[in-house]
Amino acid sequence: MNNSNSTLKLGINLAFVRKRWTSPEEWFSIVKEKLGLEYVEFCSDLLDPVFVSEPTRSRLAAEIKSKAEEYGLQIVDYCTGMMPHCINLLSHPDPEVRQDGFRWCEGAVKVAAKMGARGIGGHFDAISFRDWSDENRYEFYIAGLIQAFRGLSKLAGERGLEFILWEQMYVPGEVPYTIDQAEEVYRRTNEDAGLPVYLLVDIGHACCQNYPHKPQDRDPYTWLRRLAPISPVIHIHQTTADASCHWPFTREYNEAGIIRPEKVIEAINSSGSKENYLVFEVFHPLAADEGQVLDELSQTVEYWRRHVEE
Repeated sequence: MNNSNSTLKLGINLAFVRKRWTSPEEWFSIVKEKLGLEYVEFCSDLLDPVFVSEPTRSRLAAEIKSKAEEYGLQIVDYCTGMMPHCINLLSHPDPEVRQDGFRWCEGAVKVAAKMGARGIGGHFDAISFRDWSDENRYEFYIAGLIQAFRGLSKLAGERGLEFILWEQMYVPGEVPYTIDQAEEVYRRTNEDAGLPVYLLVDIGHACCQNYPHKPQDRDPYTWLRRLAPISPVIHIHQTTADASCHWPFTREYNEAGIIRPEKVIEAINSSGSKENYLVFEVFHPLAADEGQVLDELSQTVEYWRRHVEE
């Protein structure tokens, strides 16, 4: 069990319900009654801040907030899903498209506040190869990102949110992708932020073997030891060292994967972090049937309950 001073809380990203279960009643019933969890990371694909127009967007956000309260669940953050990860958003080469990307993020702040989330999180951009492979252009886009996050943090504060989470990735075009870069953008962004802009560590994203990196950047436990105190939400899934697999924690995948709960907990404890949400971010193939999805998620929670007692 976790006997240190660190407080660990298990939660789940709602990406697993995408296209399968379409109403808040279904989502939250599964989370609370089937999985026995209390903390939720909302997936933006379930209520996109631009694709779903007003007044429908606000109505659905209010319904989500009401259902979460009914089931006694806390929406920790509104996190980017598959759709925004497929586009450049805040780092598009065209400045007018970057403005549209910022409007998407503004919409995310607003809908997150309406559904009662504590913050927003995830990854909000991609820098093109041409731009990140040129040192000066790379710095230009990183500086633009930092400025955008500062602006979003001030809007988020005005809307009553508590934080923004900036997720670490594994390629240079998706900043930050190394530990040193993560610490740098965290420091620079928070020099003039309206509320804390934290990092969001994903333990499967320590897989940047195809680009310049240090050995530490390939070790998920080093990421936790260094950054857990400034990463209130940590994405958890079973994975190999060479890919971000987003597997469940079942016997089959645990034999193939490298993530061990006791090592995760030890790394967080040694970091001095006081509180972290360990959020399961498990992706199943679209061909997996619903029974398999729920069974493997239940096994995942049961496996981690042996190590984390809330």
